[in-house]
This record gives sequence, C-alpha cells and structure tokens, in this order.
Amino acid sequence: KNFGSYTDAINADLDLIYISLPISMHEEWCIKAAESGKHVLCEKSATDSFDSAKKILKSCKNNNVRILEALAFRFHPQHKQIQNLINEELGGIQNFYGIFGFPPPPKNNIRWRKELGGGVLNDVACYPICASRIIFQSEPVSVLAHLKFDKEFQVDKSADIFLKYKDEKTAFVSSGFNNYYQSKYDVWGSNAKISTKRTYAVPQNYKTSIYLHKDDQIFETVIPPVDQFGLMFDTFCSAVTNKTQNPYDFEKDLLDQAKLMVSIRISNKEKRLVFLSDLKD
Repeated sequence: KNFGSYTDAINADLDLIYISLPISMHEEWCIKAAESGKHVLCEKSATDSFDSAKKILKSCKNNNVRILEALAFRFHPQHKQIQNLINEELGGIQNFYGIFGFPPPPKNNIRWRKELGGGVLNDVACYPICASRIIFQSEPVSVLAHLKFDKEFQVDKSADIFLKYKDEKTAFVSSGFNNYYQSKYDVWGSNAKISTKRTYAVPQNYKTSIYLHKDDQIFETVIPPVDQFGLMFDTFCSAVTNKTQNPYDFEKDLLDQAKLMVSIRISNKEKRLVFLSDLKD
C-alpha cells in the first residue's frame, strides 16, 4: 500500500515502521513512530549524535516499542561460522582489521550531503566498526581517529580508526569514498588468522567464503547465498512478536554504537585519544 505522506504511514494501522530516511531526519521520525505505538527499524547510521540516540531510545522505552538499527550484515550466517572458528581454531584474538570502501559516488549522491548526515563515517565505516564489536563481543576502551574531509562538500571522505579493547586487543578500521571496492575483515589470533571474502554489502545471490589461515595452509568455508536483509526483518519481527529470543540487546547495541561513533568524531576534531568512559550514558 502506498501512503501520501510520512505522517499517513505513521498513523496507519501498522505494527512496525522502517525509517529509511536521511540520517538528519531519523530522530524526528523515529520518535513520531514510537509515539504512535510502532516498533522501529531504523536505517544505519541511526543517529549522528549520542544525545539523539538517547532521545530516540527514551521515546521507544516510554511507548513500549522496540527499535533496531539496520546493520543488516550482522544477520548473515557467515559471522556465526566465524565465531565458531574463533572458538575452535584461532587461539586468543589479538587484532581485527576491517576495511570497507568503494569508488567515488556521483556528485549528486546523498553521501555528499552534509546537511543530510552524509560522509564516510555514517555511511561506510560504521560497518567494520560494528564488526569489531561483534568479534570482540565487547565495547572499545578508547579510540583514536583521523577523518579526511572533501573540500567541496565538507563531509568526511575517508576514515582511519584505531580502537583499543580490553586486554590490549586492538582493531583498525579503514574506509573511504575513493577506493578500489573492498568489503571484508581479518581476525588475527595466536594460532591462526581468519579472513573474509565479502562481509558488509552481500547481495542475496552472492556466495561468499571464509578463509582460515593455519599451519601454512588455507582452508575455505563456502557460505551459500542468503538474503541478509530478509533475515534482519524476520529476526526483528519475531523479536517484537515474542516468537523468538533476541539474538542481542537491540537497544543497548544502538546506544553503544552511537557512543563509539561520537567518540570517533571527538577524537578526530580534538586530535587526541578518547576514552569511551568519558561519555556518560
């Protein structure tokens, strides 16, 4: 069914709203959806500020609705297989290396629109940042970041981010709008290394692979094609109807991701190491 306006959709007899608007409009429409009693699936990045994330979550809690940030890649089954390999083969995890980038978008692309929340951090780097949190199953202790800005559009066009986790574990993330296409990560352990073929934007007809590097050999695990967006929708719908247990705490994850993203911005702006404990929930 087509609706004449966003307000018509918010007021319709629906259980769930997918907010796929520009990031600058997320706070307004997530809150309106929550106030109308709708569960919210919000396109990544959910917000461009920590305060905005807290406002959205407060509204959802007050109106007894759920919210999920739509980082669809995390619902792809390859990540469960990677966790199995980490537990069985890798030894202690030491480092994570995540990269995601592609050639420059057209000049009229929304990614270049500062007022709409454009930029590589919101659009691209958020994926490997989130992936590092999944792999380490914790939140970073501190972050050091450098963002390079496009002079014409005044949005960040590349990002290099160093994340320090507990027990001296580290993650390095690199993303850009002026790169040969790459969408993958490596996990380096004391006994082996795991690398992926394609991680974040995985078409539903795409067969991907996981590579285990161990004892001077490379072992490939092939992952059949799946629709990661369909799996995300199915998981969220099952969660909000109480048919299945949540695979993770959706609301806490959104807040933790937002906290890390704003810490990255602070680090870049002030050119210093930022401790996440400095930001209060």
